[in-house]
Amino acid sequence: MAKVKYYAKENRKTGTHSFFAQPVFNGTLTMEELCHEAFDGKAIEESTAKAAIEEFMKAVQRNVLKGFRCQIGREFLTVYPNLQASVKDKVVDGETVVATADMLTAANGRSRLGCTVHSKFSQKFASEVSWQKVDASGSPVEEQEDITQGNENVNGGGEPSGNGGGQGGDGGDDLDKD
Repeated sequence: MAKVKYYAKENRKTGTHSFFAQPVFNGTLTMEELCHEAFDGKAIEESTAKAAIEEFMKAVQRNVLKGFRCQIGREFLTVYPNLQASVKDKVVDGETVVATADMLTAANGRSRLGCTVHSKFSQKFASEVSWQKVDASGSPVEEQEDITQGNENVNGGGEPSGNGGGQGGDGGDDLDKD
């Protein structure tokens, strides 16, 4: 099985020497490409499967807009509505304005879709994936001995992998091959 490439990217937000693993993507597979792979030689036609998947995704979108969490696949993904909004105490003209629950409004938030990966799928991925460290040019790099203690280098804070949580980074880098 091929190895998934990654490189060490500096986290400049911390102000210290801190690095995280940034995967190097091989591109994006389209729905058509995935349907071709999944249904090639099967009794169901690719076009029929694609149409069914598109209708399923429309149903997910409708129901997420109604406030439901929607499973996509058995023990795979769950999509849900998410509102990023918060208020906190602030100082105005030398006076502290204490934040209250009444001050928190959706109008001041950011509507987003949330998505979690089921832990069983994440654990299966973690047990089967193979990683290859590369340099800025994409050439393989021999890995150094781990100099951290315990799990300090796992998920940026000691929490074991496999919970489907997000990773650091801004999502944009020169090594992505889209």
